[in-house]
Amino acid sequence: MRHALSALLDSCGSKFINSGKPAFGERFYKLATAVDPRWSVPWYNLGLHTKNTGRWNESMRFNQRALELDPNDEAAWWNLGIAATALRNWSEARRAWKGCGIELEDCVDEVRMPASTACVRLDPSGTGEVVWGERLDPARIAILSVPLPESGHRFNDIVLNDGAANGTRVDREGNEVPVFDELLIWRVSEYSTFRVKLQMSDDSAKESLVNHCVAHQLGVEDWTTIRILCAKCSRESPGAHECEAKPLEAGYTRFGFAAKKEGDLSKALHEWVSSNAGADFDTLELVLPAALH
Repeated sequence: MRHALSALLDSCGSKFINSGKPAFGERFYKLATAVDPRWSVPWYNLGLHTKNTGRWNESMRFNQRALELDPNDEAAWWNLGIAATALRNWSEARRAWKGCGIELEDCVDEVRMPASTACVRLDPSGTGEVVWGERLDPARIAILSVPLPESGHRFNDIVLNDGAANGTRVDREGNEVPVFDELLIWRVSEYSTFRVKLQMSDDSAKESLVNHCVAHQLGVEDWTTIRILCAKCSRESPGAHECEAKPLEAGYTRFGFAAKKEGDLSKALHEWVSSNAGADFDTLELVLPAALH
C-alpha cells in the first residue's frame, strides 16, 4: 500500500516537472520518499531534478541515497559523477565513474581519462551552438573551437557536460563524434575573442594561418563556415557537407580568434601576412573580453 502511494506521488512529481511546474514536482518527489523511504526511484528523480537545476550538493546527496538503495542504478551513478565533478569532489567522482564501469587511475587528484574528441552544445535551451572540444573526463570538455561571442563562451573554457550524447557530428576523417549538452562553465578560460576579416589567396594560406596560431597558442575559427541548424537537425547528425559560404566582400572571410593579449594576435597575423603573398587582414575587433579572475 505504501509503495503504491509512493509510486503515485512520484508519477505526479514527474508530470509536474514535465509541465513546467518544478516546485510542485519536487514537493511530490519528497512526499514519495517520505511515504516509502526504501524505494530508490524518487530519490533518483530528486537527484536528476537538482542536477538539471544546478543544485550540486543536493544532487550528490540524493543520488548517493538512491545508490544506497539500488547500487545497480547506472543512471544514478552517472548523475552522482556529474554532481561530484561540479563540486570538484574527486574521490566521489572517481567512485561514481567506477560504478559506471569506467576504469580510472587510483589517485586523489583531479579525474582525467585519455583525451578524445567530442562536441558540446553550448546553452542547449538557448542558442545551442555546437563546438568541438577535447573530452577530459566523462563530465568535462575543454572547448577547442572559438565560439561565437553571443554564446558567452570562450576558447579553452572547460564546460560540465550531461551524460547522454544528444546528436553527432562528423570529423575530417569521416568519424561520427558524439555531441553532449552543456550544464555549466566549469572553468572560464583566460582568452578573449576577436573578430577579424582576412584576405587569403588559397588553402595553403589558411593552413599557414592555423600553423601560426598554434605556434602562438591562439585559437582560430573560420566563422564563414558555420551552419545554422534547426533544433531537430542539431540533435541528430547533419552529416558531412561541402561548405558554400560566400566571402564577406572583395575576397575577405570572417575569422574568430582567441588570444590572451591582443598583441599576441597582431604579431601572429603580421607574421602570417609577411609569409603569404596576397594575405591581408582588417581591424582586430574585440567581441568578447576575457573574464575577470
